Order: sequence, then structure tokens, then C-alpha cells
Amino acid sequence: MINHQISLFRAVLFTALLLFGAGNKVPAAEATHRGMWIIRDQLLKKESVDQFINFAERNGFTDLFVQVRGRGDAFYRSSIVPLSPAIVDPSFDPLQYILEQAHPRSVKVHAWLNTYLLWSSDDKPTDPQHLLLQHPEWCTVDSDGKKDIHRKEKEFRDNNIEGVYLSPLVPEVKTYLVEIIRELVEKYNVDGVHLDYIRYPKDSYDFNEVGRQRFKDIYGVDPILLSITNKSFFSGMEAKTIEQLMEKWNDFRRDAITELVIDAREVIIATRKPIALSAAVKPDPVEARYYFYQDWEKWLKSAYLDFAVPMNYTKSSEQFEEILNKFDPLILKDKIWMGIAVYNQGRYDALTKVLIAHSNGFNNLVFFSYESFANQPNYFPTLMRAFNR
Repeated sequence: MINHQISLFRAVLFTALLLFGAGNKVPAAEATHRGMWIIRDQLLKKESVDQFINFAERNGFTDLFVQVRGRGDAFYRSSIVPLSPAIVDPSFDPLQYILEQAHPRSVKVHAWLNTYLLWSSDDKPTDPQHLLLQHPEWCTVDSDGKKDIHRKEKEFRDNNIEGVYLSPLVPEVKTYLVEIIRELVEKYNVDGVHLDYIRYPKDSYDFNEVGRQRFKDIYGVDPILLSITNKSFFSGMEAKTIEQLMEKWNDFRRDAITELVIDAREVIIATRKPIALSAAVKPDPVEARYYFYQDWEKWLKSAYLDFAVPMNYTKSSEQFEEILNKFDPLILKDKIWMGIAVYNQGRYDALTKVLIAHSNGFNNLVFFSYESFANQPNYFPTLMRAFNR
């Protein structure tokens, strides 16, 4: 607790020194990697691509995480995924153009994929080839038995869920996602594959019929009974047995996501290309593992991922640092690239987060997102005070 207070005080002090003109006295950290997420809205035209590439080069960014799969659509040329309807010119390949512009400037490009998140609007996709229309049976189901494809956007919002997810427990889903990754890494010279929404919506998922049957075939119990603790079914069964079954169900869901990460790693290795595999993850590793079944610390310790980017988006400096102290100390800090939000807080608040990360030894940073920098020209120059030039 004392160390935490000292570190936070040091970061706040550094921020004050920077603001009052004593920046030359602040021990700035040299980031090995400085990244930012580029949302798909920025990929629609060459002009907007040129703008963020120029911004990256001018401000010392080494890595761009470019959203090329948003809601089950592609911002690249794919034989698997339908082209995003937002791309007006069907001859324009955003990913290829980004690579052509970024690589000569020594800026690395990571293909950012929304993996399980498939759709988030009340309006259905216009392309009949969209996966939501082709395979609605592949989507998630909550413990109430209601299929997410039948929910409305407001209901998702009220439950703090982003939208319709694909089910990690449906084998065809994993096959489909792995083939997307395979096509990308074989066709494009990307520097990385970045997995987002590589998790369940929350712990009350997924009760897709296929997943339930797979679990029942192995353990003899329909997991929907575990979710409602059916008294008639469990009468006479020891509490310890019920607890063990529940843990097996948790592991069953958790392992399904881990298997996708492992398969993605194997696909990348097979290319013999120097492609990094990373994931945007929930920042609290305990919450990630037990509430979203996203076991990202295991992925790092088992070398399934090259690095993880915890989305440490809190406005509070204290909460930001508390997260840093929850990470397993056995994980090398260069395997954790700290995600910092710039969309929800002022530039000086974000500057404090940068300094807290640096003072705790996390020098690889990724900012969400470029759009805030583009809309607020004074934002990033303030953050630059924390970096060596």
C-alpha cells in the first residue's frame, strides 16, 4: 500500500513539474513500443489513412492496431468475410494501402480483429453473406435461454453487453475464425494479429445448444441446470459434487477461448513470418478470468500470445495503478503493453496515466484511440512531455 502511494505521488509530482515548466527534470521513459488503435471509420479513404500514417511517423509511433474486422465484415479483400458496406470504392483495399504507406516509414501494422463480437444494431446486415444471416445458430445464448439474435440494442445496453457474440463453444465458430486469421497472415504482410472481444459477454454465457450438448456428453449434466441450481435435479447430490461440476463448466468455457488463441498461434507459426499475436484484454486479470473467461495471464505465461494489451481505461489514477499491481509478477513487463484511454479524459489526466505506467516499469503503451488525437490537436503534444525525443 505504501509503495502504491509513493508511486502515485511520484507520477502526480512529475505531472506537476511538467505542467509548470520543469519538464527537463523529469526522468522520462523511452518506450520500446508506442502504439495506438485506429478504428475502422478511419480506413474508408486514402486521405484519412495518409493522415494517421503521417501522424504516427511525426509523433514516434511504432505500432498501429488497425481495425480490419468490425462487425462481421472486412476492411480488406477476403474470400471468407464480406466487404464492409462502408467502403464505397470496392476496388480500394484499406489494409493493403496501410501496409504500403506504413512499412516504408518503419511503422508496424497489426490487423485488429473483433473476434466473437458479431453485430450490435437492431438493423440486420444488408449483405446476405453476413455470418449473422448465414449462421444465426452459431451465436450466444444467455442463461435465461433467450438467444441474443432476438434481443434489441436497448436490451444489450441495459445489460452492459456490446451486442451479439459468436459462441466459443460451437466448433464451427473456431474453424471459421481460424480460417479468417489464416487468410490474413498468408495474404498480407502484417506485423501482427490483434484479437479483440476474445471473451464471453459475461459469466452468464454461453448456453448455446451445441455447447450445452457437448458438455452434457462429457459430464452427464446439462449446464443450464447448474446455472439455475435446479433443486429437484440436485437433490441427494453432495454440495462438493455440485461445486466440482460448476468448476468444470467454467473451465469448459474458459478452455474454448484458449483453444482459439492456441490455434491462431499455430497458424501464424506455420507462415514462418515474424508476425506477433496479441490481444486486447480486460485489465483486471482476476475479473477477466472468472467473469469473462478470458485467461490472458495464462496465455502470456504459456507463450500463446506475444503480448497482451490491458484496456486500463479508468479515469481514476488510483484505480489505474491498482490494476498494475494485480498483474502476475512472473510475467515480464515487456509482455504487457498498457492500454490508456484518451477518449474519456483530459490530456493532463492521460499524461498522469503515462507517468504512472512508466514509474511502474510499463514502457510499452497503446492509446485508444487516434480519433481523439485527430480531433484535439493539442492532446498528444501534451503526452509527448513524458517521452524522450
